[in-house]
Amino acid sequence: MEGTMTPSKFDFQYAESTVIFSICDCSLDKKYSFYILSRKQAERFISRLRHIEKLTWKQFMAMDREHGVTLEKRGSESFDMIDGQNTSASKLIEQYYYHFRVEQKGVFRIFGYQRRQFFCITHIDSSGKIHH
Repeated sequence: MEGTMTPSKFDFQYAESTVIFSICDCSLDKKYSFYILSRKQAERFISRLRHIEKLTWKQFMAMDREHGVTLEKRGSESFDMIDGQNTSASKLIEQYYYHFRVEQKGVFRIFGYQRRQFFCITHIDSSGKIHH
């Protein structure tokens, strides 16, 4: 059952709340910001986020890795990148960071963290480089 393992690390208090995306902590670094998106990519990006916002956190986190969320490992380049953008006060306690693919083929990935029912987007990567 490879590929079916999903992260179980999210705030269960919001399990039945719908996912809401926030860009308040999004990087302004052109390499990892919205600036990298073409108009066509931006349209797909927004369409995908609208689709996900119909899901609860429990449903979103239960999606298989190919379509859903991957938990970032503490100490990885991606974890540190997200942590650097995280302005949440809860950052002082255990914090979980994630990425997910906007399209199944990995056209680009969204990095961020959960703050209450929000998925706070910190970075967008369209380079195809895997950060682990």
